[in-house]
Amino acid sequence: MLPFRNLNREKQMMKPRLSRLQLLTDRFLYWLYKLRAERRGNRNSFEPEQKITSAITEKSLQLKTKKDWDVPLENSRYILFDTETTGFYPYQGDEIISIAAVVVENGQIREDLIFNELVNPYRSIPPAIQELTGITAEMVSDKRHVCAVLNDFLDFIGDSVLVAHNAEFDLAFINIKLNWYTQTEIYNQVIDTYKLSRALSPEFAAHDLDTLLRKHHVPIRARHTALGDSLMTAEIFLKYLACLREQNILTLKQLYYFLHMKSSISFCN
Repeated sequence: MLPFRNLNREKQMMKPRLSRLQLLTDRFLYWLYKLRAERRGNRNSFEPEQKITSAITEKSLQLKTKKDWDVPLENSRYILFDTETTGFYPYQGDEIISIAAVVVENGQIREDLIFNELVNPYRSIPPAIQELTGITAEMVSDKRHVCAVLNDFLDFIGDSVLVAHNAEFDLAFINIKLNWYTQTEIYNQVIDTYKLSRALSPEFAAHDLDTLLRKHHVPIRARHTALGDSLMTAEIFLKYLACLREQNILTLKQLYYFLHMKSSISFCN
């Protein structure tokens, strides 16, 4: 299987620094496999109900043009989310087995506002994944298909700004399903704490979640579960919001520009 370095969130920073040619090659292969998967369609035999796919389509399209880039970072409502999956390859048959999210608003983690759902992947879960996440085949056998769960997830997130660690990984799994079944995708604005860490803490040798939890002294709670990782990422994100405020980065537009500039400098080096 193709080793998508940009999607493998746990092993990514353990690899040697990639050359520009390797990065370009990986990116080309990534989009090639993505295009092939999108054209091939879903791999399992389950077909969601039309009323669910229609509801997803309507909710997604409502957000397609509804974006305000001048929203202040301080007062925005954020959804910190995470997924657990059967593997690292959304375009080669791996599936979501859990989605969780928690609300952050007014500088507080709202543990009373939580989304946490297991998902039936309609395929086997590798033993290593069962051991890592604690999610077994028996636990998901009677759970809903990913489309039904995503329909509720869209209700939960609304038009909030999404935040995740290595967000591209989680969004790849979500968007490939939305693309197959509804020809839509997640249109919310997204902040990636992995990219934030690289921009704000370039002195760190690695920026994987375990490293950030250790560096920022965040207590470990239910690691490798979607809800536990969401809650811990939320604590890290609040620390980054304080750092951004100190650097006078106050709006989402300013943050995106800041991350773009930092990424361009890093790529050129």
